[in-house]
Amino acid sequence: MKDKKILAIALDIDDFLTTMETGELKKRDWLDPVHHGKKHFLDVKFKHEGREYHVENLLVPGCIELFCFLFDHKNVRPAFFSSGVRGRNVALGRMIVHQAVDLAGDSSWLDRYDVYSREDCFDTEALRHYSRSIRNKFQPEDYFGNYKKDLRMIYYGREKYRELQQKTLHEDPSILMPNPEKDAEMLKNIVMVEEDSSYLFPGQEKNMLLCPTFFTQPYPYGVNYNQDDLPPENKERFIDDFKKHNTLFYAAGVLDRVFKRHDSEGISIPELLWEEQGTLWIDRDRYKEHYPKHFFKEGRAVLRQYNSELNFLVACQEKPETPSAPLRKKL
Repeated sequence: MKDKKILAIALDIDDFLTTMETGELKKRDWLDPVHHGKKHFLDVKFKHEGREYHVENLLVPGCIELFCFLFDHKNVRPAFFSSGVRGRNVALGRMIVHQAVDLAGDSSWLDRYDVYSREDCFDTEALRHYSRSIRNKFQPEDYFGNYKKDLRMIYYGREKYRELQQKTLHEDPSILMPNPEKDAEMLKNIVMVEEDSSYLFPGQEKNMLLCPTFFTQPYPYGVNYNQDDLPPENKERFIDDFKKHNTLFYAAGVLDRVFKRHDSEGISIPELLWEEQGTLWIDRDRYKEHYPKHFFKEGRAVLRQYNSELNFLVACQEKPETPSAPLRKKL
């Protein structure tokens, strides 16, 4: 990351920006046009190891609007960061950014984003020849994901990071061993927006905005919520279904709060992220406090700047009769 004044916002893809669970949804006799119109289903075509693939992805509610919001901040450089293969990530990222440009009309965005993939992750399986005590530094207990999204890769750049990674794996594990105090300065302008903390690189907890995992679709019908309040919370669920269906609203709400506080107070982005939401998700015993609902409402106000009809995706027992209104660009 050559310009240290740029804020890099890396976003996970699977079960956060998109989902591949489209089969059951498309069997329904009615789909909400605001969330499940034709443009929300992407046929992603890519090559991997000599084979051609076609994979259907559905955009999670608010995906395009979230990228418009990020691009609208001139000092922000969005990035896709998924442990999926690069061919898929590049093709999917291009389609999402093109839709953001179509909605908001700024073609310069096409050259203002990055794509990181499995090849850019730190694979902890490659540490097998080291002692367990060393491996545990990179792969703590209960953090099962082996493809770690080390944000130092964004700081160093691919070429330099791969050089450091090879030396770590084959010469000296201390080179990239987690060191929060040492790494804080280089990571002060890098954020990972993720739905699965197991892929976090140890020591980078303050750089993570953890969001609910997008999970299934409301049944029998998912509709665009037609009120300005928040839907009632389901107290019987470990994490409310409403939160799972509207994870990008939460991301937008937290980021908007953090951006504004950073501008007015001058506190670093990681410290603000930690203060606003990090201390909640890091403590598993505080699960009832995870993902405060006020951030969803704040995020809805942010995303509606780009699509005035956008609202939360919620379950409805009967098929709605009135179609939703069309999109409207930000003025």
